[in-house]
Amino acid sequence: MSQQKPELIMAHAEQLFIDHGFHGTSMQMIAKAAGIAAGTVYLHFPSKEVLIRRIYRRAVTDMLDSLLKVYDPTLWPFEQYRYFWLNAYHELKEKQSLVHFKDLYERSPFYNEDDRAWADEQWLPIEQFFQTGIDNGLFRKIPPCMLGYLSIGSVLSISQTQRVTPFEMTAELEEQLIQASWRAILAD
Repeated sequence: MSQQKPELIMAHAEQLFIDHGFHGTSMQMIAKAAGIAAGTVYLHFPSKEVLIRRIYRRAVTDMLDSLLKVYDPTLWPFEQYRYFWLNAYHELKEKQSLVHFKDLYERSPFYNEDDRAWADEQWLPIEQFFQTGIDNGLFRKIPPCMLGYLSIGSVLSISQTQRVTPFEMTAELEEQLIQASWRAILAD
């Protein structure tokens, strides 16, 4: 049971932080939502900042696991990209809270240079994909992270838009969106 408590705490805390912000969420609120004593929260997480950082790192790791699912770096770049796009759409669409929490944390005063260095290291496989494309003249000569925002980042916006303005995502529409975002990052 002790192994499950940190996950239970993090799941409730993540949603409370998204709903109420970091400063608007107390450890007592988290304990109450998780159905445990506040002291139990502190047994697993000595401070709110430690809890927040741990949720952030789990969110980034889970997002990357989703993006890199069935990733094969030996494929032609467009096929690799297609996997990234489809994984981002199908996998992360169901994990919107991860995306929201990541964005919330990265815009907060808690986010620091250690977090940035850690995150940069985690995102390295994606960065290397874009950097290789730049080096080979395939992609525009802009920072790899910007290529990611233009392409994979647009998928996250599409997922959010679909929740607000429902539309049917057909295989044909998926393919058109993949092609359009691919063309957005290609060199002239």
